[in-house]
Amino acid sequence: MANLYAILGVNRTATPNQIKSAYRRLARKYHPDVNADPSASEKFAKICEAYQVLSDPVSRERYDRSGRASGSKTRSEHESSYARAARRAYYQAQTDRVVNEWLQHDREEIKARSKAVYTTVTLFFSTFLVAMTNFSIYESTSLFWRATLVVLFAAGVWHLVKSLLEHFRYYTYKPARISIINSIRSTKPFRRGVAISLFLGAYLFTIFIGMLLGRLAESSRTDFGAEYAFIDTMAGVLFYPPIAVLIVHTLNLVWKHFDEL
Repeated sequence: MANLYAILGVNRTATPNQIKSAYRRLARKYHPDVNADPSASEKFAKICEAYQVLSDPVSRERYDRSGRASGSKTRSEHESSYARAARRAYYQAQTDRVVNEWLQHDREEIKARSKAVYTTVTLFFSTFLVAMTNFSIYESTSLFWRATLVVLFAAGVWHLVKSLLEHFRYYTYKPARISIINSIRSTKPFRRGVAISLFLGAYLFTIFIGMLLGRLAESSRTDFGAEYAFIDTMAGVLFYPPIAVLIVHTLNLVWKHFDEL
């Protein structure tokens, strides 16, 4: 029998966690779904067989003692080719299920991260532009386009609130009550209160910087005009960015639809 430790790339003194980590790393590399190399399938089968033996304490102890995963005789003396094929098929099915779960988790993670990034970037960038330029087209449009903008604003606010709540639930956690008996730590990276505070602080800072740069660019304003410009700017900051986020989200959905065709 081949050296199972060498197949997984670990030492004989490796811990169960080290064996599991090595198996996951090699499974991701040589799984037939992600590796088109013709030899990858054979390597993957050997990796699965090595992990099945070394992950079980009894089988590992037997292998360490005799150099074989089964009894005192060789495997070929105990099993027919049909039994070996059935065992390999079982190991393959089990490993396929585990690896597919990992790949699915990775895809969901990438999808959630990309959505959080383009939502946040669009919100902050559009807020900065509106605050700096005092952008407004509402007053100069007809009644039909004003109604359209209001509908887009309502839809944009609903979508933005829904997306932000989704991102906060996915990436943040609420700290549980302190307990001496149960002190389980959350696997999510951020505390919800801290994340919301940082988000609001960055949002207000973006508005401040945008308005400051816009004010410097129009230093000829009077105090009275500046007061009303401030009110108009804040109205635009609240009105237009949700529409921008909704438009970017819609364009992203359209792009994904055509990309999957």
